Amino acid sequence: ELAHVSPANPIWLRWTGYLLLVTPFLIWISTIKSRRECERTTPLFVLVLLVATYALTVWQTRWGYFFMLIFALALPRLLEPIKSRAAVWIAFSLSIFPILRDWDEKLWPNEAQLARRVAQRNESVQLRDIALVLRSPENHPFLAPWWLSPEIAYWSGQRGVAGSSHESLPGIEDSALFFVSQDWGTARKLLENHKVAWVIAYDSERAAQNSGEILGISAPQQAVCFVLDKTPTRAPPFLVLAAQSEDAKLYRMVTQ
Repeated sequence: ELAHVSPANPIWLRWTGYLLLVTPFLIWISTIKSRRECERTTPLFVLVLLVATYALTVWQTRWGYFFMLIFALALPRLLEPIKSRAAVWIAFSLSIFPILRDWDEKLWPNEAQLARRVAQRNESVQLRDIALVLRSPENHPFLAPWWLSPEIAYWSGQRGVAGSSHESLPGIEDSALFFVSQDWGTARKLLENHKVAWVIAYDSERAAQNSGEILGISAPQQAVCFVLDKTPTRAPPFLVLAAQSEDAKLYRMVTQ
C-alpha cells in the first residue's frame, strides 16, 4: 500500500473504467460551462479533492480508496453537461468493461490464478499458526514486515512495532531499518528500544525490496532479513528460533 502507482498503470482502468481517460475533458467542459453561466456545475472543492487524491494515489496506493470515493461522487456532476441521457448511459456502460473484466477474473479465476489463491491461503494459515504462539495475557511486542503486522496483531493480541499501513509510521521505518541492517548491534538496539519479545521473518526478498523502498536505499545482500529467513543457524545468540513454517520463522528475543 506504500507503493507508487504510475499514471500509465492499467490498474486505474480496473478501478474506474474508461471514464477516467475523459475525466480531464469533462472537468474542462464543466469549468467552461460554469464561467458562461456563472454557476459552477461541479463544486470547486470537489475538483480540488479529486485532483489531490489522484496525486496522492500516484504517490502511495493506499490513497486509492479516497480517490475512488471522490471520483464516484463527482462523476454524476461531471457528466451533467452532456444533455443526452442515452449518450451518458451508453458511455457509462462501455466504460465499465475493464471493471467487469477484473470482476470476471476474480469470480471465475483460471488455473494459474486459482493456484496462486490457494498458495496465498496456505501462507495465511501458516502465518496464523505462527501468530498464535505469541498469544499471552502479558504484553510481548513483536516485530514483523509492516504489511503482515496488522493481521498478526489481530491473531496474537500483541502489539506490533510496525502497527499498520495507516498508523505508526515511525514503527514502519524502524521495522524497515531492522530488516535491511547488516549490523547486529544496530538491529539489537532497535529491538530493545521497542521492547520487542518476538521477531517474525518472512519472504526475505520482498522484505528487502519493500524496506529499501521505504528508506530510499538498496538492501545489502547480507541484510538481517536474508539471514533470519534463509540461514537461521547464523542468527545471533539474542535471537532464538522458536517456531517455523514453510514460509515464516519466529524468533524469541533473549535478554543477555
